[in-house]
Amino acid sequence: MEEEKPSVEIADIGIVNSHDHLCLLYQEETEVLNLVLHFIQKGVAIGERCVYLNAAQQKLERLLQNVVEVQKQDSGALVLLPVKQTWLRGGTFRQERVLELLRNICAGAAAEGFSGTRIICDMAWAVKDAKSLELLNRFERDLTSFAAEHDTALLCLYDRRLFSPELLLELARIHPGVVSGGRVCGNPLFIPPGAQPRKKAAVCELDVFLAASQRITMVEAETERLKQELEQAYAALARKIYENWQEEDTLRASEQEIHEKDEALLANRRRLQTILQHLPAVMMAFDNADRLAACNHEFERVTGYRGEEVMGKPMLELLQVDGALREDVVSAHPPQGGDYRGREWNLRCRDGSPKLISWSNISRYVPITGWVNWIIGLDVTPRVQAENGLRALKGELEARTAELEAIGQAVSQDLGARLARISGDCGRLQKLNKSQLDPPCRELLEDIGAAARELSGAVAALERMTALTAAELQPVEVDLSAMASEIAAQLSDHAQRPVDFRIEDGVTVTGDKDMLRLAMEQLLGNAWHCTIGVKHPVIKFGTAQVEGERSCYVSDNGPRLSASLCEATGGGSGPEGSCRGIGFATVQRIINLHRGRIWSAEQAGKGGTLYFQV
Repeated sequence: MEEEKPSVEIADIGIVNSHDHLCLLYQEETEVLNLVLHFIQKGVAIGERCVYLNAAQQKLERLLQNVVEVQKQDSGALVLLPVKQTWLRGGTFRQERVLELLRNICAGAAAEGFSGTRIICDMAWAVKDAKSLELLNRFERDLTSFAAEHDTALLCLYDRRLFSPELLLELARIHPGVVSGGRVCGNPLFIPPGAQPRKKAAVCELDVFLAASQRITMVEAETERLKQELEQAYAALARKIYENWQEEDTLRASEQEIHEKDEALLANRRRLQTILQHLPAVMMAFDNADRLAACNHEFERVTGYRGEEVMGKPMLELLQVDGALREDVVSAHPPQGGDYRGREWNLRCRDGSPKLISWSNISRYVPITGWVNWIIGLDVTPRVQAENGLRALKGELEARTAELEAIGQAVSQDLGARLARISGDCGRLQKLNKSQLDPPCRELLEDIGAAARELSGAVAALERMTALTAAELQPVEVDLSAMASEIAAQLSDHAQRPVDFRIEDGVTVTGDKDMLRLAMEQLLGNAWHCTIGVKHPVIKFGTAQVEGERSCYVSDNGPRLSASLCEATGGGSGPEGSCRGIGFATVQRIINLHRGRIWSAEQAGKGGTLYFQV
């Protein structure tokens, strides 16, 4: 069985704990500047001393030097140490000397009243020669032990442009924590000092989740089938036992009849024993002292015991129950026989492991001589294990989904702000230098501004969709006709261009009103842009029967270069194509969330139609 991966804990880069040993891999200077500065600011704010051991980041060192000069009142809260005084003192790297320096730093901070220390280690010194790279691995492992023994947080910086990917992967696995996306994450690949390396994962996590989901579905279906078969067997067994008892009462009334039917009764009993022995469920029968009087083959298979090894043992010795659960077991098996169903207790196996069994006791309804209580159980251990695994995978998926939603929201906001800046810069440039620009330049500036505004709208739609998908769907009856009329009026007010909107009345669907509003805005907005330059533009919205199903559609008579939705959603070669791609992707995501589908019926040069169902 594969070892279960620990859950990943996420915190702000500045909120770290003492004894943390973190790894930051970066490619751009702005990335390391922002993160390290935030790391130091948080440390200084809570009364910790921050020490930067420089190796190659001169820009970062200059920035921190300015901070030291401006904030002199911090009384040594930020200390900068150059490479020749730390890593390569004396011309070479000596691990014992560097560790002694770190210990002195921690001791000095404590003596001067700081609550702790934060040490930033720039590891670019290790690329000096091959020998330094060999020492780096051992040094990082010792840093993990050092952080565990001292009241300090270590942040190791690695420039991905200086180190090979293979070495960086090996070094990352040594750190208990990594910085990713501006946040501190528990390292799921962390190998504790002295532990053997784990086997590399060969299956995509999504495939693992889907396979686990399929397995649990199959287990649940199989469990339901076995329950039905067991209930049928219970009923058949009860009827058979009842018939046998009726036959015995009749035989007692007449010795002659008993003699004549004795062989038939014995045969019926043998069949009953055969049924009980070969039932696909665990069967145990107890006498009036709650000791095992009989068991079947399924009991032997599940527990690993042979029948003769456990015959006569007390019931509480066979069942693995403790505390109040023991009293529950005893009370469920009264001397007159029990009648419960669905009680779940662990059954002790030969190897000491427990098996969770769902028990049913029908002794009171079908009494058997010598068996005060006889119970039948179904092994539900695989189901419980599968449910636990599915819950763990579900939790991990929800966490990763939340991460993706947060990243998408941040990207959308960043892109929207940058596009707004581009559009504003174009407008200011045109206003300031309009008289000096020739007509082609002015047209180019107008095109750039228009493209930026158009793409900004698509990014804003993407941001809206990200915010909407973070909450659950709120299905209500939505009037798409009224919604389409409102959007058409807004488009007409935004740009004075005559467009013939033909909207069918009374088109309603059930879905999330805000999401469907966003989808309709994108569809009608796309049709509006496609009809720019058309002499008599016509945009239609309505319903049609497609393959026997009611479908909504949005069509226009604008020119088309492609005839498939996949090509349309991929975007074109210019900014307008990219904008349409984001818009179509937003619509397709909304339709997918409503368990619907969307497809294109475009014809090159003859307009296009988008059909969708929700």
